[in-house]
Amino acid sequence: MEFKIKVNEIRRLMEIGTIEFPRYATQIINLANQNAQATRPKVVGQMSELIKEFTGRTLEEWEEWYIERYPDSIERATKKILEMIHNFKEVINQIDEEMIRRWVRDLVIVKTFIGLRFQEAVLKKIAEKFDTSYRLSIPGEESKGI
Repeated sequence: MEFKIKVNEIRRLMEIGTIEFPRYATQIINLANQNAQATRPKVVGQMSELIKEFTGRTLEEWEEWYIERYPDSIERATKKILEMIHNFKEVINQIDEEMIRRWVRDLVIVKTFIGLRFQEAVLKKIAEKFDTSYRLSIPGEESKGI
């Protein structure tokens, strides 16, 4: 039998309250965290290893155990994320319809073209390096892996 347990149900079963955030706040904080790399192991420790070392049973025990070992990590991560949020605030009012249009065009047209046609750029670079010419393969050669 297969079944799923949602995060809220896990919290309920473990008697851990749910923290409420305004709509979109966690998405923005997550993006800021990714950009700031605030919860990387060098800042907060290697969590997958730390939880293996922990022998307690409760959230309170885990928090106490963790804070003893990494007393400044929550504050350091918070500051890194906050700095990135300030960066977001500085640029958000500069984003308008035209900028979004340029971004979408760059993604859909330019990056797709580059991503799918990079083979020729690689061949050009190699030809330049070895001072020789190049050509793209023809369909018959492509089918043979040439």
